[in-house]
Amino acid sequence: MIGPLHARKASTVAACVLILLALVGCGRPTMAKVSGTVTWQGKPVPDAMVQFVHKNRPGATARTDAAGRFSLTTLKPGDGAFLGPVRVTLQPFLPGIDPDKPTPPPPPRPDIPDRYRTVDKTPLTAEVVAGKKNVIDFKLD
Repeated sequence: MIGPLHARKASTVAACVLILLALVGCGRPTMAKVSGTVTWQGKPVPDAMVQFVHKNRPGATARTDAAGRFSLTTLKPGDGAFLGPVRVTLQPFLPGIDPDKPTPPPPPRPDIPDRYRTVDKTPLTAEVVAGKKNVIDFKLD
């Protein structure tokens, strides 16, 4: 005979299994590696934060290197981004942000115009596709 405690444990385990299956997607890929470059007027944009913003999933971020190259991370380094359409923002990299202090405004940089810095204003979009190389370059003007 199953007592109330065992029934509650069984229902909790079943709920956890269902949640895990939903997160995993029943074996279908939910993420893909994404890389690319950011240039402004044909020149690389170093030390920029690239952010892929999803509506219903965690976003992905990367910092561009000296050549403007980036490789996105969402949950662990280099894992890419969740599949689907995204809005893309670009901001100057700010080293050493202290969460207990107010965030200073990003420095003005002509190679990252203001219109690319916020989700509401950015014209940049991308689509992350399963089974595709997902090399996405952003050529700013």
